[in-house]
Amino acid sequence: MALAFRQPFGLEQPEKRVKPSLTIVPKTRMYVNRTMAVIVLVTIFLCGVVALRTYMAQQQMRLDTITRDIKRSRNYFDELRATRAELQSPSVLLQKARIIGMVPVWGTKVLEIPADIAAEVAATVGKVDIDVAVGGESALKEFGKVKAQIGNTP
Repeated sequence: MALAFRQPFGLEQPEKRVKPSLTIVPKTRMYVNRTMAVIVLVTIFLCGVVALRTYMAQQQMRLDTITRDIKRSRNYFDELRATRAELQSPSVLLQKARIIGMVPVWGTKVLEIPADIAAEVAATVGKVDIDVAVGGESALKEFGKVKAQIGNTP
């Protein structure tokens, strides 16, 4: 004799499942290594970019300082030129000359010195100016004239 009992709802017996077949999964370590290498390379590249930008900023600051110094020097040079021009102006020179006792000259006269007097002065001093000594004759002819005047005496 067999008796059948009804089981309450929810207590059914699990169905038998079929096991899936096994497959080979590639190692994930290789992807991790590649990913870490890419991250390290990107980090090194970004650090290089930051270092380059920092260096460029330092050089720009140096150039700005040099440019500022050049502008300051040019302004100072212009001030000095203006001061020099003011000090060399005729009115300032006249005023300073009066302070030390000089008096202005109202007229000038140029005197020409005759050539014979200039030659006599040059002979007594022992120095001949180039404009007085210039002649159209060659050195050999001049030597001949001097030799004729002094004779055979050495």
